[in-house]
Amino acid sequence: MANLIYGINFDVLFLIVVIASMVTMFATELMAVVPIATRFKDNKTRVNVLSYIVPVWEVVGTFFVLWLVDMENVIPVLMPSIAYALFPLFAVFIFFLVVRNSFIIYAEFVWHENKYFDERKLYAVYSIATFIMGIMALSVLAAITSGYGVHIYGLVTGSSTRYAESYTNFGVFYSHLGVIGFIIGALILANGIGMVFYRLTDIKTAMGKFLPLIMVIIGLAIFMPSYYSISAKDYSVNNAFIVIPIVLALVIPILYAFKGTTHLASYKPFIVILTIISITFLELKAYPYVFGNANMVANIPAVTTDSAMEYLAFIISVVGGIWLVLMMIYYAYVSNHRIARLIPEHKPTAKAPEPKH
Repeated sequence: MANLIYGINFDVLFLIVVIASMVTMFATELMAVVPIATRFKDNKTRVNVLSYIVPVWEVVGTFFVLWLVDMENVIPVLMPSIAYALFPLFAVFIFFLVVRNSFIIYAEFVWHENKYFDERKLYAVYSIATFIMGIMALSVLAAITSGYGVHIYGLVTGSSTRYAESYTNFGVFYSHLGVIGFIIGALILANGIGMVFYRLTDIKTAMGKFLPLIMVIIGLAIFMPSYYSISAKDYSVNNAFIVIPIVLALVIPILYAFKGTTHLASYKPFIVILTIISITFLELKAYPYVFGNANMVANIPAVTTDSAMEYLAFIISVVGGIWLVLMMIYYAYVSNHRIARLIPEHKPTAKAPEPKH
């Protein structure tokens, strides 16, 4: 197995990094759900969150497209099975993607002259839609990793079974404690890191200083054993890789708790890069197998493309993907250094004087 890791093809490694980057960028948006839903009236929180979210939400969608194109280029044999087996999850995700996109656009441009919906209500709908998208995305990742309840067909050459017969028994899938722990632990972990990412707590108080660390520890305590359980198989010997994400996740809130390193810990490019590295090693922990507990285990090297045209399309996506990742890291840098002037402050509306009779 070690030889497989060291000898991993560049196209597969790039796909792994693309998935890590996509999950990271969407996670930064998912981190904003709680503060938008609960602390929108607090002007400082509002500016900290919206100054990052408002420009970035469109580019997060670009990562979804990059992931889809790259999956089709690198593992075209596996894609139809994934699409049919996990169609309900993708359908719900896409529906709420449309809701998310619509309501953040309304919140940015329409609410100023709308007497029925104000900015707060529109962003509340956006946050709910993003939260549901997060649950669906985590479900997809858990299903691909674990394979619980998943039945994939069409991978064997010459088989009479078609791709379209692939399906998932979601009762079996969601009844597994590892899957539930994976989703809940990831959400708690994102909330804890989000407190640092958006600087939501005051480190001058004991609670504000250590609350992110407490949330991250709770999230890790639920997420990591759950991920280990859904990805562990007899053929998996990459378990040591799970230590790296644990260490990197703890580094962020620990640095945040100390005055001298608070700025570094909440430095957005720093968090983005550490998160991409962490998720990459989580993927490598399960490599080279996906759908480990499904009716048929998929070996990634066995389903990668050998078509010249598809490989050329992959090379083109590599160039665009690297540029996209670099630009997003640069955007995090810009977002961290600029003062948000596009988000107007909330000012209480003065009541008009009542006419004297």
